[in-house]
Amino acid sequence: MATPAEVVTGGFEPYVVGSAGRAAGLVRPAFVPDHPDRPDTIVDGIVVNGSAGAPAATVRAASVRGLSHRAYATVRQDDYALRVTPDGRYLVLCVADGVSAAPLSHLAACWAAQEGTKQLVRLLATTPPADLGWTEFIGYVATVIVDWAGKTIAELDADPVAVARKMSAALSFAVVDLAPTGAGNTVHLMTIGDTSGWIIGQDGYWFPLQPVKNAGADIYSSAVSALPALTQPPAPPVTAVLGPGEVLVVMTDGVGDPLGDGSGVVGEFLARAWREPPPELAFAAQISFTRRTFDDDRTAVAVWPVTPAS
Repeated sequence: MATPAEVVTGGFEPYVVGSAGRAAGLVRPAFVPDHPDRPDTIVDGIVVNGSAGAPAATVRAASVRGLSHRAYATVRQDDYALRVTPDGRYLVLCVADGVSAAPLSHLAACWAAQEGTKQLVRLLATTPPADLGWTEFIGYVATVIVDWAGKTIAELDADPVAVARKMSAALSFAVVDLAPTGAGNTVHLMTIGDTSGWIIGQDGYWFPLQPVKNAGADIYSSAVSALPALTQPPAPPVTAVLGPGEVLVVMTDGVGDPLGDGSGVVGEFLARAWREPPPELAFAAQISFTRRTFDDDRTAVAVWPVTPAS
């Protein structure tokens, strides 16, 4: 029994950015009977040790089912994966966004994230990130989706287009060098579709590592190129340096669309919340903020490198 001196602190209230809209107050997350093994929300909060065994980076990750999927008792289609190479040199991560129009896209997202990051770890054992064959790697991930679909779903054969009608995923893979140079930690990013990678600067400014979705477009487009059947060639991989005090964030468009170019109220809110690594459950709550008209699944992985003591 608690003594009078013992006090319970803490509490929780969902985050709202701007207007919540009516749906936020009406939707109750519905159980998905067809996929009882697929959680509504997954969360990770870890510290990654580098080659010398000392902490090299703090990581927060979460994937949260969106209001639309909760309302209609449909499965969370986003996913993510995290791995570290056995020597502690590289952090490998993926965020995956299952394409809503294909009913089994959560499978493509899961398989691509897990098997893709495994393959990157295998490749990094003998090949530095700058020399990775990203075109061949993307082909490997597409083959994984097609092969696993053929083994899992009886009516599917080895035709990527046929598989894509059932399952498809947009993806971002990142390799973070945990051994910093004088400038910081080098990041290699490969993006397929409308997932995205960003660096938050010390001043809270969001720097995109690829063109911002629909930036400057007169007509908003939701079309997306995704694996296993790309509708257009992928953009080349990007290399950037994560400087001291900066944060890498890789996300699906459930977060990216309300973020926009990072200059608005959502960008200000998240940059302020992520100035330092938040508690892992707070991170999940922050990416699942409510904002009118944005009801997609939300997934993000954020990396705060540990600045070496001078």
